[in-house]
Amino acid sequence: MDYDERKSLAEEALEFAEFNRRKFLSSSVAAGSMLAAGGLASTLGAKSASAQEPVRVGIPLNYGPFNQPWRRGCWQLVQTVLDLGGEPVTVRGEPTKQSEQEAELALLDRGIDVLCLGIYSQESETAFIVDRAHERGIKTIGFAVPVKDSPAVLEDSFGTGLTLGYFMQNYLNRQGAIVQTAEDKGFYTPFDMEADQVDVMTKYEPRMEMLPFMPGSVSTTDQISKGRENMLSLLQAHPEPGSVAGLISWWWPLTIGAAQAMQQAGRDDVTLFNHYFSDQFLQDMASGQYPIVFSTDVPWHTIGKQTAEIAMAMGRGEEVPNIHSRVPVTAIVQEEAAAALAEVQEMDAQAIELLGQYGG
Repeated sequence: MDYDERKSLAEEALEFAEFNRRKFLSSSVAAGSMLAAGGLASTLGAKSASAQEPVRVGIPLNYGPFNQPWRRGCWQLVQTVLDLGGEPVTVRGEPTKQSEQEAELALLDRGIDVLCLGIYSQESETAFIVDRAHERGIKTIGFAVPVKDSPAVLEDSFGTGLTLGYFMQNYLNRQGAIVQTAEDKGFYTPFDMEADQVDVMTKYEPRMEMLPFMPGSVSTTDQISKGRENMLSLLQAHPEPGSVAGLISWWWPLTIGAAQAMQQAGRDDVTLFNHYFSDQFLQDMASGQYPIVFSTDVPWHTIGKQTAEIAMAMGRGEEVPNIHSRVPVTAIVQEEAAAALAEVQEMDAQAIELLGQYGG
């Protein structure tokens, strides 16, 4: 399949996800126009900052070496608060739910006006933190996670599942065995949502088979090695070329590990579909040495910017409805990886420079 054919499939998959998002949002006239284009954040962020004391926004920095997309989100969170005349207050942590919640609790004692909660813990896991914050008069907002009685800016997990799932099915002509991998179930909820979505989509394809899910450990471990180990086991269990048509990896380190295992085993018959960009992943995708044909991504810098705009509006006393808005899905085919790499590297350089001043 040449570039034009792959690009056409990618555009079709993205268009279907966008159409369904628009159709869903149109059912709520009050929310639709704001959510579809991030209008809520744009509208609230347009007002100038108060001339009084700067709004203090609490931001937990819970990313690690694998979590480059998360870091880009935190970068724009901090930068946008600064741009709007606010004061970022940060606590550095690790990419785990426990560390994230500890950072959020610590921020409650730092004299903040607004607390950003995210990116791992779901609403039920942070409700007690939100209650404590509200008792102290601190506003709360979700950074890529839903938060009790609060607005949030989220990735479009089901739109991502649709986009990658439809591309995969069309690319493979809706036949063959596929397998999905991601971090361990329950560690990062959007991965579970996306994998479940593709499970359902594949269930109704009579010539396709979904093999058992391969857990990929957690972000505090060497996930590239885990991806390599998982893929070697899969290839050993399915030694006949073509017996596995494709691997969907919802987390980039696992994709790289799988690609390395295929090269080690001398196999090139399993097509790789990925979610999430990083420098290393995009370099490997652009090189053409691995059969990585498609990747979706989340514009985390957009999530960070919109979250900060809403947080600043809340901190200035504006009334903000508890709406959960979602950012668009990003997707590329292999020939577009080099251009995406240049964009990501530029953002990462800025993120490292700025967040270094805040404990990042």
